[in-house]
Amino acid sequence: MKFCVTTYATQGILLPELLIPKLAEWGYDGVELWGGRASQVGEPLWGLEGRKAEEILALKKLADEHGLEIPAVSTYFKFTAPEAYQESLKNGRRYCDLASTLGAKIIRVVGEGIPSSNMTEDLWKTFISGLRDLASLGEKYGITFALELHKNTPHDTVLGQLRCIWQTNSPYIRSLYQPTTLVETDPEVDALWALDKLYPYIVHVHIASSVPFRDGVLASGRKGGHVHWSQILEELRNRGYGGHVSIEGIPKRRLEALEETIQWLRSFL
Repeated sequence: MKFCVTTYATQGILLPELLIPKLAEWGYDGVELWGGRASQVGEPLWGLEGRKAEEILALKKLADEHGLEIPAVSTYFKFTAPEAYQESLKNGRRYCDLASTLGAKIIRVVGEGIPSSNMTEDLWKTFISGLRDLASLGEKYGITFALELHKNTPHDTVLGQLRCIWQTNSPYIRSLYQPTTLVETDPEVDALWALDKLYPYIVHVHIASSVPFRDGVLASGRKGGHVHWSQILEELRNRGYGGHVSIEGIPKRRLEALEETIQWLRSFL
């Protein structure tokens, strides 16, 4: 198990160019580069969007110099809207090129637009077709598309995730386990049960907390139930998970919290 931070967690505070040396200094294994959303006019480039090819290469060089992996990049797709389908495929090809340049083997997928509870069979057919097209790109580039447990997507529940993975039927479509989403989209489901069902397909993990992780719990399953972050990390360790656990949300005083959190995370190795 390895630990990284997504640049989504530090947007508005620290640019990726400045975050990377800090993560290496603190003891993280990698950095996940967030993309898919352009910065506001006049704002710095917090993500990958808007960066020139030489700037992308400079990020890769900086990570290499500091001994950090770039396990994943992230972007957004919208296959449920016909007019956006081809644009999403174009974006998929662009991010495969970006991931290849950066050495990332995973592209995080948010198939935004419609929650699984509102999907019709026709919409499912279109969405699965889009995932199959992404899988073809993944096979060509050697890159896996990881479906994030994310609200307002067809893959926002355990069953939605499994339907996407099983019907696409490709090793290039897998799961990004983000248990914080289940509190909202699948409140009757226990986070550890979800981990068990999705584990054969999990290639990346996102964690987030508004309080220190050592104190944080997730409402989970039956009324009044909860799961502590330590239980999730212990379960991943016990199962031999070898991928990255990526911090996507962190308490205020974010930089100080990131420096403190890695010490706690490493106690699970």
